[in-house]
Amino acid sequence: MNISFINYPEWQDTADTLHMLLQITGKIKLERCDKRPEWAHARQYLTVDGMTTGIIQGDRSPFEIQVNFRKHHIEVRSAEGKLTLIPLKDGITIADYYQQLMDALAYIGSPSKINVRSQEFYDQVSLDKDTKHHSYDAKAVTMFQDNLLFAYDVLNRFLSPYRGKADFPAYYFGTMDLSCILYSGEYAPMPKKTPISYHAFDESNCEFGFWPGDVRAPKPSFYVMPYPFISDIEGNEKMLRPERAVFMPEKKEFFLTLEDAFSYKNPKETIVDFFRSSFEILQRVRRWENIDWITQPLGY
Repeated sequence: MNISFINYPEWQDTADTLHMLLQITGKIKLERCDKRPEWAHARQYLTVDGMTTGIIQGDRSPFEIQVNFRKHHIEVRSAEGKLTLIPLKDGITIADYYQQLMDALAYIGSPSKINVRSQEFYDQVSLDKDTKHHSYDAKAVTMFQDNLLFAYDVLNRFLSPYRGKADFPAYYFGTMDLSCILYSGEYAPMPKKTPISYHAFDESNCEFGFWPGDVRAPKPSFYVMPYPFISDIEGNEKMLRPERAVFMPEKKEFFLTLEDAFSYKNPKETIVDFFRSSFEILQRVRRWENIDWITQPLGY
């Protein structure tokens, strides 16, 4: 399959800059949108050209922020027709992007404030003062976008047949991953350790996603993360497919690298099978009460 991919160390400076930029747009949405369970109001959504916040409530009129990874600019557009274009190019710092976005929001009549501390990032920065991150490799960003679109198709294909509550693929600005979630319908509160995890995990679920890698694990990968977390798959290792997929007890997740997925004849079917087999193992280890209904064929 002729799809290129890039390991995190090869574009780290650009990846980190993009990560911080999408934290700004995500935090704008987080502050302005009505609160929803599992932080659903903070999700951003993939488009054919990049990422969008979707519709955000404004003071004068609704607005949207789109980050275009093909034309390499940011669009801040209001329902009243006001538009600001901010170029994406090498040398512009996160502090610059922050100020330009705040100016664009003031221009459309929706001045905003956000928590400027970076979230779930290995190198803590203040987004309004961050001059460290200023790299933009347009070719690498476009490749990342193509990888996201590939992942979106696979995630959507896997999740679509299941019944019950489900969140279809969305981007999470904290960890820079594109993921979908299938819920069991069973209450499962997490101990109140941190505000993020406490409000993210309150119902038994299984998350399936794609993540571009980071300083600790450099290879972009697909993953499956059950909650409540499991650290032992209880002798069901042989059920996991394909053979290059792994379960990592220390992370409590299943992994298949993008590179390994592309080594198979049909990468998309291989990844869907990875998701299915991981989910089947979860049902062996901790069977969901409503699993027979959730997996019942649609019939059309």
